[in-house]
Amino acid sequence: MQGCHSSSPRKDLKMDLIYRYDPYAPVTPRQIPTTEAAVNHLLEGNSRFIQFVRQMQKHTLDPSLKDPIVMPISPVAMGLPLFEGAVLTQAPFAVVLGCSDARVPTEQIFDQSFNDLFVLRIAGNVLGSECLGSLHYAVKALGESLKVVVVMGHSKCGAVTAAVDTYLSPEGYADIAYTFPLRTLVDQIQIAVRGAARALDQYSPIFQHNPELHRSFLVAVTSYINSSITALELQRELKLRVKNPPQVKFGIYDFDSLRVQALPLESGAAPQLRNAPTSPEELSQYSSEVVEALFNLPDEERDSCRLTMKL
Repeated sequence: MQGCHSSSPRKDLKMDLIYRYDPYAPVTPRQIPTTEAAVNHLLEGNSRFIQFVRQMQKHTLDPSLKDPIVMPISPVAMGLPLFEGAVLTQAPFAVVLGCSDARVPTEQIFDQSFNDLFVLRIAGNVLGSECLGSLHYAVKALGESLKVVVVMGHSKCGAVTAAVDTYLSPEGYADIAYTFPLRTLVDQIQIAVRGAARALDQYSPIFQHNPELHRSFLVAVTSYINSSITALELQRELKLRVKNPPQVKFGIYDFDSLRVQALPLESGAAPQLRNAPTSPEELSQYSSEVVEALFNLPDEERDSCRLTMKL
């Protein structure tokens, strides 16, 4: 069984993307017994996602490539019922708290199927009462299958950029200040903004005559620190409220590399997630690591964090 979708960036170029289902292929049950296995499953999925997107891009740029891109699928692997009226038992192996940004589809980034992830999305991937309530439900009601909780931010985040802009230009804060729900969200990110600003202080001469570059780098570093702060808070909350809570990891989805990463990495590096910090001191050390990693990147990769527009 196969379906075909064509994309035409140019009139003379056709790309075939084929979804192929073999109803007689053996079904391998999902086995994720540990936190380590869950994390590996997510990171391997992100690697598959990167490979698939790069393959499509390669076909787009090279018209001589005629072979179709084939994606094997299985209703069972996708978590779909095999017959009408069947209702699956909810059994995700990971909770992912991510941002609401429409460009960051959680299941696709990790190449996971229906019923694999319990996903919560809120602008800036911050914690609020309703968000915590959903997390408590997931951990308590789905604890048998859950092996890990992941906080995933992303690069060039609009909520983070709004928080950075209110930090750099408090006089422009009025519109946000008079909108309580929006102010609450932005205020939660301010701790990360201040931490990023302190971590970047040692490079202040570079930014002295280039405020837009400083703003871009401040947004980039804040995105990492904001996710680590949420992970720290969430780990503490779960330890207080839940017996034998799952481990909390965090990372950032980078638009340029398509990779989930816990530090700014050079192209070609493997995806990664990191344990939640356990103390303010560990969080401060992590902030310094982010800045150091950012400035150790090759110039062209470091410059990819520049913002192209004011949000």
